[in-house]
Amino acid sequence: MISCRLSVLAAAVLAAGACALPRTLPAQVIAGRVTDDRTMQPAIDYVVRLVQMSDTGLVALAETTTDPKGQFTVVAPSAGRYVLSFGRAAPRLHRVPVEIEAGAVPAPKEFALPIQRESDTRPYVDVDVDSAGLFPKGVVGPAFPSEQRLAGARGSVFAMFVVDTTGHLEKNSVRLFAGTHADFVHSVEQWLAVGTFRVSHVGRVPVRRQVCLAVAFQVDTNPREARPLAKPSVPPAGLANASRALCSRAVEGAGMITVSAQR
Repeated sequence: MISCRLSVLAAAVLAAGACALPRTLPAQVIAGRVTDDRTMQPAIDYVVRLVQMSDTGLVALAETTTDPKGQFTVVAPSAGRYVLSFGRAAPRLHRVPVEIEAGAVPAPKEFALPIQRESDTRPYVDVDVDSAGLFPKGVVGPAFPSEQRLAGARGSVFAMFVVDTTGHLEKNSVRLFAGTHADFVHSVEQWLAVGTFRVSHVGRVPVRRQVCLAVAFQVDTNPREARPLAKPSVPPAGLANASRALCSRAVEGAGMITVSAQR
């Protein structure tokens, strides 16, 4: 009888204590796995932060590091929109927005990121920086070689290089390939030697940037009936997957220059 009364009393105390506790929002667990996008190996001991935008900027809510398998979990205070921040310090941060629905636990996600370590000097690419814009206003492209212009020739050249934090090209980084004529290649080479570019930023920090530039040359024999220009084809071999993807995006976006002339 005494033990029964104690059990009833304990239950009453626990119930009273539960009522006295402050009500908290339901927590949601966000899980994922971080890998290096070059090697696809797990990013071990990589910092992951859960942050949220406020009136004063980004507020850190939780922080953890990835385990030996590259896996992590963080807990959000409630449903809503958040940002997962990967990396130790700016400008080597990568931010990914996440949204949590009420009553639903998000499925684990894979995050293949351009992992930057202290010893890693690889420059950023277009998808990493805040703006994909490359050319300053009023920029003049390569000159059209006179002999090719008179012959009505068309052609293209791909150029890969690194732009430093002052907007200048790193000369030792230049690689020209897939040129359809030596004159076109030489014209692009001369232009790059004196050209300047927009400085790329991650946050407010200027960073080095790997660039793939597609230059297409065309002659309009009849301006009233200009032929559509076929986009240059990215070489099927001789490029790493990341470089090929960069050049493919260049053809479709801000890394494409068309040099036109009249015969």
